[in-house]
Amino acid sequence: MSHQFDHLEDSEREWLRASRRNAARRSWLLIGALVLIAILLAWLTVDGLPGTDHKAATTTVPEQQAIADGEKALADWGRFAVSNDLGDVKDSFWANGPQYKQLAKEAKQRQEPIGPPPYKMTMTGVKVMAPRPDQRVLRGKVEMTRPGEKPQHFDWDVWLQLDPASEGRWRLWTVRKTA
Repeated sequence: MSHQFDHLEDSEREWLRASRRNAARRSWLLIGALVLIAILLAWLTVDGLPGTDHKAATTTVPEQQAIADGEKALADWGRFAVSNDLGDVKDSFWANGPQYKQLAKEAKQRQEPIGPPPYKMTMTGVKVMAPRPDQRVLRGKVEMTRPGEKPQHFDWDVWLQLDPASEGRWRLWTVRKTA
């Protein structure tokens, strides 16, 4: 009957049960804390840190690229306006596009370049539209300024076409007055 002999006293047995309950309680608290941390990290991943600009996250990468490429095309156009050199716009305009053809026509008609500084063309209130997957229209107000001259203002739709040979860059196709 030695196999039935219990060598623990009642007080020792109670202490063992209490330590097991405490260990189980600590385990559940640790699991709960880890779950809360996981939820917090998931929330930060989806919504970002508090106080960040959530509007910037709503613009897609192609739209951001189209805006940047449109601004570059306008800056190149501002350089062309004083240099009369089509090389200033060759990387940001489609050479077979209506706007490039118009600039080429104007370049032939001018006698001499105006010279620096270039015009600064700034587009504000830009809305991006996508008539086709390979096309973007930047609608906004364009201000053309140059030191010593009166600023000019235009309401334009800047039409851009995707250039598949340039890793997702957009080139200016044409500019139209906003309807």
